[in-house]
Amino acid sequence: MRNIFTLILIILTVALAVSYSVNFYTGKKPTELPVQISELPKSAAPAFQIPDTDLSLLPEEPDMANTDVYTRVNDLEKSISAKLSIIARSSNNKEVIARIDQLSKQLENDVTLVLAAVNKKEQWYRNEFYQVLAGLLAVFVLFTAIMIMGYVSLKKFVAQSLMIRGIKPATVSAEDAENPVLAAVGAVAAKLAVKIGDNRYLFDADKAVRLTTVQKNILSEITDELLFLDKAGSKLSPEELYLLGVERLNEKNYTEANALFEHIKKDDPEFAAAWYMTGYIAYLNKKYDIAAENLAKACVIEPENDTFQSTYGSTCLRLKRYSEAAAALEKAATIKPDDAAVWNNLAHAYIVSGETEKAAEAFRKAADLKPDFHEALHNLGLALGRLNRQEEALAAFEKAIAAKPDKHESMYNAACLYAILGKREGALKNLKKAIELSPEYAKKARTDKDFESFANDAEFKAIAG
Repeated sequence: MRNIFTLILIILTVALAVSYSVNFYTGKKPTELPVQISELPKSAAPAFQIPDTDLSLLPEEPDMANTDVYTRVNDLEKSISAKLSIIARSSNNKEVIARIDQLSKQLENDVTLVLAAVNKKEQWYRNEFYQVLAGLLAVFVLFTAIMIMGYVSLKKFVAQSLMIRGIKPATVSAEDAENPVLAAVGAVAAKLAVKIGDNRYLFDADKAVRLTTVQKNILSEITDELLFLDKAGSKLSPEELYLLGVERLNEKNYTEANALFEHIKKDDPEFAAAWYMTGYIAYLNKKYDIAAENLAKACVIEPENDTFQSTYGSTCLRLKRYSEAAAALEKAATIKPDDAAVWNNLAHAYIVSGETEKAAEAFRKAADLKPDFHEALHNLGLALGRLNRQEEALAAFEKAIAAKPDKHESMYNAACLYAILGKREGALKNLKKAIELSPEYAKKARTDKDFESFANDAEFKAIAG
């Protein structure tokens, strides 16, 4: 009940307050202030006419609470009117008007110049914008054209490559032959197969590293066609990669050749020729450990290959692995008994192992197979000399000199044997020739025990010094 009474009291209070406010602003008419706006004094001929303007800032019904403000505004109005009157009386109308016209014309001219400059600048910016826009448009068109052309070419190349890889080029079917690209690849592959078949010597390791000029030209023709097939997308076989490696090897481009052979070894670990070529390149570069490792693998894959066995044996000689060298070279001599070089190397393996008799026989075998093999003849003379078979040794040296007239090593050794056998003329003749070819033999002869019997020989002293 008390809450209801309080609510009614609040409502009545608000109603009274609203009623009072309405009466104050609308129901009561305020008393007008006695405010008068002074008029400008009128002269008979005013120098300057001020337009009739209502300068009164007072509302028709001013707020009574702002009476002081209205009064101050009225006073300000009177002050302004008085000052305007003074200005009007002291001004020369003609001068002012003329000055205003002058300023107006000058202002109009300045505005014209400014507008012209602005228009010119805008035109320059507009031209620059159009030029840049045209350049960007040209670049865009060019880029688009390049992209389209590249896309078309790439699409065509990929499609053709996929088709090529999907078939064996050497056996293109009748349906595939209708495609000009596949037809061209097939024709080259067929032609290449014939060439490779006609030049199987390229797969003979011994011949492949010693090609003649004509053979190199043939190989170059083959590799050109291989490169065409490779660019066309055809996967090259290990044999074809081997031929590329052989060409690089004959060009002494050992780095690329070795890379090709290593690639073949990964794809086909049983490709013996690739192991041999890798070992051969290592041998040429005096990396005998690597050479022996690869050559041994080649010998395991193809144990009946005399070139593999012979090269492996020579490499073992370099590494002073004499027993392995002898075994490999014996195997090579068994496979190819008419190879003088194999017998000569086998003889070396025997002689460094202390098997002089075997060495002499092997050197003789090499010399018999190749009569002008001066190296084998010279080594035969040395082996027979160790065996105290002087007459046979002297004959071997004489044959070496006949095979190579400037063989000063054989000349000196022959001179020594002639001296031991008491044959003065032969000894001095060969010694003189040896010293003429290589002067260091003079000093050696003066201290050599083989020439002790010539200590008091005047001609010997004249020759040896």
